[in-house]
Amino acid sequence: MGNALRCFGGEDDHHGGGGHYPYYQPQYYSHDPTAAVPRPHQQALGRHGVSPATVGGGALRQQAAGPNIGHLQWSNGVLANGVAASQYQNNTEDIDESSAEGLRDAKSYAKANPMLIQVPVLGTRRKFWRLSDNATRISRKLALILRSQHSVGKFLSAPLQVSNVWIGSTGTVKLRGVSFNGEGFSIERVRDDYKNLSKVLQALIRISGGNVAKLPPDYSGFLALLGDDNLRMKDEFLIVNNAALLPMKNRTEVFLMLHERIVKYLGRTNKAKKKSILSKLPYENDWLDTARANAQINQWVVNAQNEYKKTQSDLLRLNRNVRSHLHEYNDDDIEEILYCEWPELLAVMVKMLHLEGELEVTDIQNKFG
Repeated sequence: MGNALRCFGGEDDHHGGGGHYPYYQPQYYSHDPTAAVPRPHQQALGRHGVSPATVGGGALRQQAAGPNIGHLQWSNGVLANGVAASQYQNNTEDIDESSAEGLRDAKSYAKANPMLIQVPVLGTRRKFWRLSDNATRISRKLALILRSQHSVGKFLSAPLQVSNVWIGSTGTVKLRGVSFNGEGFSIERVRDDYKNLSKVLQALIRISGGNVAKLPPDYSGFLALLGDDNLRMKDEFLIVNNAALLPMKNRTEVFLMLHERIVKYLGRTNKAKKKSILSKLPYENDWLDTARANAQINQWVVNAQNEYKKTQSDLLRLNRNVRSHLHEYNDDDIEEILYCEWPELLAVMVKMLHLEGELEVTDIQNKFG
């Protein structure tokens, strides 16, 4: 990250001061903190999770309340100003049989671009295997294509294959040789689509030279979610906005956003939900030992005004303080270090917010660019 980024003090960091976050300011509060501004993807879904605004029929008009929002006019899933009503709206451009943009079959792409990469864990002598940002982007794009079709009651007519996936030089991901069918649509067909996607992603990792036994735990959890026999339609939001798919550069902003939601917002409005989320966070018994053993992270531990204790609240506090002072010790790689040491932390925060019905009111769907 560039030196132009300023670092601000937090209310419980080792400098004291106000609780300012350099990369995130909460956007979902109004005078009534429980009233989140509706987003297009949050509109009520009909049978099979299909939005009436994207299925056809008469125009659906909705009014979005909130300061400076005005009235949004909806017609067949498209805003009056031409903006798509939902990032998951069915998009035929995802299926491409003869593009001139230089698409490359996924197999040859994977052979030339390792998807599972090994990085040093700075502050230690260890190394860690993680997905490349290209690999997570491809994973999410394929999931978004499926989610888009499911939102209009369609599923793949035949199991997805590696040969169906094509990747463009600009990073686009499209499908060839596939068709989607609406007859007999059900949650079982949705589950089948995601199970086959999991197989394709694992195959691509192997083709790129990766060993799936060395996948980081958050991405393994993502693949497990794709293969879950009890997957629900509403879990598709967790699939396409899974923390395992975040680009490394965006993880700081997402952590601070979710920390705000859990610790500050739920701490005021629903302490039971906050307690439930904190109780499920990983690394309860050893996170402080891990922090002290890493020479880079330990700088924040030993210089803290308020001593850290082995509690899940303090695990979040340390991560929050480090991310609020990224350049305190001239370390531009601290976000990757935090991920390598606690790869499941952000993923569990996202999962628990989803289970508590608190994820969709955040802005996480816009943090993958």
